[in-house]
Amino acid sequence: MSIEGMSPLLPALGEGLSVPRADVAVAMSAFVIAFAAAQLFCGMLADAVGRRPVIYGGLALYIGASLLGGAASDFLMVVVARALQGLGCAAVVLLARTIVRDLLGRTDAARTLALVGALYGPVPMLAPLLSGGLVMLFGWRAPILAMGLVAMVIALLSLRTLPETLRPEHRLPLHPGKVAASLGRLAGSRALLAFVFGNAFAYSGLFVFSSVAPQVIVGRLGETAGHYAIMLALSTVGFIFGSIVSNRMIRTHSLEATVRIGTLIQVGASLAMVGATWAAPGAWAALVIPEIIYTFGWGVVQPQMQAGALSLHPRAIGQASALLGFGQLAIAGVLVAIFAQLTTGSALSLALGIGFCGVMGALCTWAFIGRLRA
Repeated sequence: MSIEGMSPLLPALGEGLSVPRADVAVAMSAFVIAFAAAQLFCGMLADAVGRRPVIYGGLALYIGASLLGGAASDFLMVVVARALQGLGCAAVVLLARTIVRDLLGRTDAARTLALVGALYGPVPMLAPLLSGGLVMLFGWRAPILAMGLVAMVIALLSLRTLPETLRPEHRLPLHPGKVAASLGRLAGSRALLAFVFGNAFAYSGLFVFSSVAPQVIVGRLGETAGHYAIMLALSTVGFIFGSIVSNRMIRTHSLEATVRIGTLIQVGASLAMVGATWAAPGAWAALVIPEIIYTFGWGVVQPQMQAGALSLHPRAIGQASALLGFGQLAIAGVLVAIFAQLTTGSALSLALGIGFCGVMGALCTWAFIGRLRA
């Protein structure tokens, strides 16, 4: 919601606050970089005090940041609000997958995370549609305020139903020195780092598309924000079906084989995008159809990457989850910040950026996952 829902409003935000097109993507990078950094702290805190307090603190911060962003008078305030949204969102997303691993073993967690991905799939599909509609009706501020409203509803609905899944005897002391040492040990785990980097590059192709595609499809190809929102929604359909396939594949294939197949799908999709945009640079379908296939591959890869990474260090699941999330979004945020300045705004340059992410994800997965010791 915070990424797909933000993408359709970027062109209107740039026009409304007189921000150059190349700089508007900073609003996306601010969110993911803050999100990434916060996960390290949230994971430590959740391992020390439990899951529920961290989740509800994050939701409260997210709601306040949405109000700030909706009232912003300049682009800097929007960037600050997005960073605060990232801080709040980190706790919720991180601990959602951590709770699954608290309750289930490695294989069951992989199947459950794939099922959750399939059930969650309509959210990134509907978010750009709703955001695009709100932009057309009320302007760019409306989707940001709507994000805060959704967070408020989630907080109220889950207040009585969300259990605390970390028993007191399993909690880790929150001593900075010990936490830093624990994170250092995790960062030295080559098997975990294989999952971290493979997961990060596989995801980065999606984030590059969400952040830079408005410049291409709206700014270069001349489509409206509403049309772009529909295209972005279509591109997420693949994630739903990929998650369903992942849930079935893990019953007959190993976790490692599943992620390798998923990354190969992403490489094929990104190469098809490069070829299509070279042959038809003015056709939006040359971007959107291969992106659907790329997100299908991500649906196959994501739950298995998460389950595999979190199974390596069962006594520090929260911190391992934090490191996985940090790597995913830090790398994605840096790549987008660099790519937004280097891109020519053409469809082919966007396709090449996504192709880089897909190839790097496959290299990390095939070369290292399942081949290194924890």
